[in-house]
Amino acid sequence: MNLNYFRTFSVIMEAGSFSAAAKQLGLTQPAVSMHIQALEDYFGTKLIERNSKGMELTRAGELAALSVARLLDDVDTTRRQIDEMMGEVAGPVFLGASTVPGEQLCPQLIRAFTQRYPRVKPRLIVDSTNVIIDKLNRRELDLGIVGAQPKDPTVRAEAVFSDEIIFLVNPSHRFARLKEVALEELYGEPFVGRASGSGSRSVYERELSAAGLSPSRLTPVLEVGTSLAAVNAVEANLGVALVSMYAAEKSLLLGTATAVSLAGVKFARPFFLITMPHRYGGRAVAELANFLRSPEARQLVEGRKHRWGTLG
Repeated sequence: MNLNYFRTFSVIMEAGSFSAAAKQLGLTQPAVSMHIQALEDYFGTKLIERNSKGMELTRAGELAALSVARLLDDVDTTRRQIDEMMGEVAGPVFLGASTVPGEQLCPQLIRAFTQRYPRVKPRLIVDSTNVIIDKLNRRELDLGIVGAQPKDPTVRAEAVFSDEIIFLVNPSHRFARLKEVALEELYGEPFVGRASGSGSRSVYERELSAAGLSPSRLTPVLEVGTSLAAVNAVEANLGVALVSMYAAEKSLLLGTATAVSLAGVKFARPFFLITMPHRYGGRAVAELANFLRSPEARQLVEGRKHRWGTLG
């Protein structure tokens, strides 16, 4: 039996659908269906039922899901142990990231890391901060980068990079001509907000409250799952938004959005490297964690601020 079929089954359970799993795995949906059919032929029974509501595991599928998770964990652990015994930094690393570091920072960081260790095969999972922390707790990830301090005391969090959430408006907006906007001007202004569970949202709601502006009095016209979607909404003139400067960087350089200061408030925040203490991960995981803590990684990320700092 091909081990990749078991991995496909595991990713379907994680992603919630065949189409989402196909996207994560870089496969076609028919190929994903073929993998599951091969597993069902091997076990001689249906593992997944698909219906109008989506999909659900059969009783046999529930049993298989538990066994497959243990099998893949054992295989990955054994591979890491063998790599360590051979003195090589190699093998899979499962890195999770919230949307801003996942979309804007991790591609560049992973490229630099794999140039140093070409036999390491990173897998990047991008989701909200809360989901990434949950996946780390469930041993689905080796480490993560998120935009808010975890509340879970079992998760170790280290600040590794810095970010700033900026007030973004369309260049045609009346605010775009101002050097600074008073906080009370936000009341009644169409606002593009982030979804619950977002690190960005937790930061800007906390800082607005501390400055005397109640987030509940904002006027949301759209709630989005990523900072990039918020930037696109501002470009479409749907409203104003508070977004990471990294997500807005290209729009600011192209002049399709404008950053304006908000009087009396700054939205500085760190990005946290999150790990589970005392969990065995292997050399590849350890080396990636060390790289993300390094001055080289910090320079790759924060060196971009010099270009952004001349804008807005």
